[in-house]
Amino acid sequence: MTRLPSLALTVVSLLSTTFALPSVDVNVLYNFGDGTWAENLAVRANGHILVSRLDNPEILQLDPTGASEPIVVASWNSTTYKGCLGISETSRDMFYVVTSGFIDDNFVLTSGVNSIWEIDMRNFAVSKKTSEVTSKAIVSKLVDIPTSDYLNGATTLSETSILVADVYNGWVYRVDTRTGAYNIAINDEKMKFDAVSNPASNLGVNGIKIKAGYLYWTNTAAGSLNRIRITNKGAPVGKSEVVASNVPKPDDFIFKKNGLAFIAQNQMDELSVLYPKSPAAQVVAGSNTSTVLAGVSAGAFGRLQHDKDILYLTTSGGEALPINGSVKVPATLSWINTTKF
Repeated sequence: MTRLPSLALTVVSLLSTTFALPSVDVNVLYNFGDGTWAENLAVRANGHILVSRLDNPEILQLDPTGASEPIVVASWNSTTYKGCLGISETSRDMFYVVTSGFIDDNFVLTSGVNSIWEIDMRNFAVSKKTSEVTSKAIVSKLVDIPTSDYLNGATTLSETSILVADVYNGWVYRVDTRTGAYNIAINDEKMKFDAVSNPASNLGVNGIKIKAGYLYWTNTAAGSLNRIRITNKGAPVGKSEVVASNVPKPDDFIFKKNGLAFIAQNQMDELSVLYPKSPAAQVVAGSNTSTVLAGVSAGAFGRLQHDKDILYLTTSGGEALPINGSVKVPATLSWINTTKF
């Protein structure tokens, strides 16, 4: 893996809106090499970043300062699992990650099973002198979910449970992290791809996040961000609603503390922002004719004082939908400064 110099992008055309957007510089921290796909990420309390790879079943730790090379925290047999997807932290340094069975070009399961794994990093340690792992993470399988087709986004419901999206079946599982017990917690029409007229893909509910008592999710096929109120057990309350409906092929997303949502549009190679109470998202970086954010898949904010406004972004390099039909580039971990948003 090699580090690349920063790439700059200034947004010159915006969607019609009452909000004036600042220009954005996209900076590349790491290049994962040809044929790679960085799918999701989680930022540890110490500032280091965990990245899930979909092209290869592994979780890497990256140092955003560039002081050390990426470290493999966990890996799985590539003949058993296609790769890793959603990752979520339930308590400090306790993470849960999705590993995927094998899928076809339409992301439909062809063989294998989707699983949830626990990664306990509470005693994980790396030598400052040699950058070698001196105490490994404890990795253990929580549960297989054979009823799922393609698990993707994950979010924390409580210290003892997570929610996981099944994009093809169009529902969300609640998984107990103590016992591995799971059930379909939310099965909403706005999570389905086949409930959409002329769907853009067969991926429904994709990225999921919880904010202020609501579960939010993207529907890739519908090009929308949606929400529904939930109980502390993850059960739906009342009817779901569309928050924004103009986001082509959204993947994962992240909320800033001030309420803004940054939405990764993987197959559009764009990052959009949605202001609170605004019905329309606006593109702030990337385009489907540029490689600057090729296949941007997910985002997470820094957790230290100096990088709390830094939005770290994973990219797939355009592996899902090559730019101009043929252009793919290495996956990256990149970042933008959102201080002015």
